[in-house]
Amino acid sequence: MRIGYTKLSGDQSNAFFDLVRDRYEKGPILLTSNTSFSEWGALLNDEVLATALLDRLLHHAEVISISGKSFRMKDRLTTSKIKAAATKQG
Repeated sequence: MRIGYTKLSGDQSNAFFDLVRDRYEKGPILLTSNTSFSEWGALLNDEVLATALLDRLLHHAEVISISGKSFRMKDRLTTSKIKAAATKQG
């Protein structure tokens, strides 16, 4: 599940909470997000819901934060540089 690309509607936020609530302490949840935890209230349009959701998600969580340049963009940047060099030589 990916969280953070767009804001969720009230119905989406509630459905997400229901999913996490139903899975809580029953099995693993693997989740990725490009939004920091402090911004989840705005993302879900509900600070209280975000707090309750994060409480359940983080209770037994292993959080891995990754920073730096995008791995997926490395090839694109290389390709762009090659195209730019070819255009200059062309």
